[in-house]
Amino acid sequence: MTRRVWLRAAGLAVVIGGVIAGLTAYYSSEGVPPCLVSGVPQWRPPTDSGTHRYMVVFPDRAACFFDLSDQNKLVGALRLSNARGITFAARLQDGVAVRTASGPFTLDLHTGRLQRGGLVPFPSSTLTVTDLQHQAMYVTQRGLLGFRAIDLRNGETRFVLHFKGFTWNPRFGPNPPSHGLALAPDRPELWVLDSPNSTLHVFDVSAVPDRPPRRVEEVRLTRTMSGIGSLVRSADGRFLYVGDEGDVIDTRSRQSVANLEALQKSRVVLEVDWVDGRPSFPG
Repeated sequence: MTRRVWLRAAGLAVVIGGVIAGLTAYYSSEGVPPCLVSGVPQWRPPTDSGTHRYMVVFPDRAACFFDLSDQNKLVGALRLSNARGITFAARLQDGVAVRTASGPFTLDLHTGRLQRGGLVPFPSSTLTVTDLQHQAMYVTQRGLLGFRAIDLRNGETRFVLHFKGFTWNPRFGPNPPSHGLALAPDRPELWVLDSPNSTLHVFDVSAVPDRPPRRVEEVRLTRTMSGIGSLVRSADGRFLYVGDEGDVIDTRSRQSVANLEALQKSRVVLEVDWVDGRPSFPG
């Protein structure tokens, strides 16, 4: 009887030890920026001539570089130890200014060095995107599951669009609920992010501002949104990047072609093209 009790106790100790070890590893990895966990090499700028295109995601304390020409493959990362709570990134001549919980920093893309200071806007809950060809502006804001279409000829709000068949409870957030707008560069098509329902709504806006946007399709995301999100398109319009969720959407097929772990934990994204040894920011 005593031997049986001892064996059970020993087995329980092994199980508890395994659980503790597993939790320790889990929480340790949670404290490391996602693009650094996998052992990806430190970012080094290209040294050859020509053009290299990258989408850069800024999760907490890191910059993650994804190659747009190689199926959005993670090709480099920078550890930004002092940049806790990154909320916004702005283009500079040779680098990027990032706003963090402790103020602005400037990242030199040539050297990978992060220095305190720089000019970078504060993030806003109101988003706008302008279609100059059709003299229209689209706006999302707090309290509105949908968007407004404004006539640039007179500044009037012509239409307020809601997502038919989709609901949102403001008490449980996120607010703003539609924190993502993107216009296709080669056609009158507007994409709007619906964070509470983890959905992208696609509209034909060819007749705006004279007639309202026409709903074309809903694209369900592959993961549940974890925040208010963001929507950033590549300069050529081929891909859309969904912040706080991770999906990379092919705008032609309207399907997710990848999900980036770093993008699951960040809504701060921008494209950097490296052209003949210097960074360039398209769009």
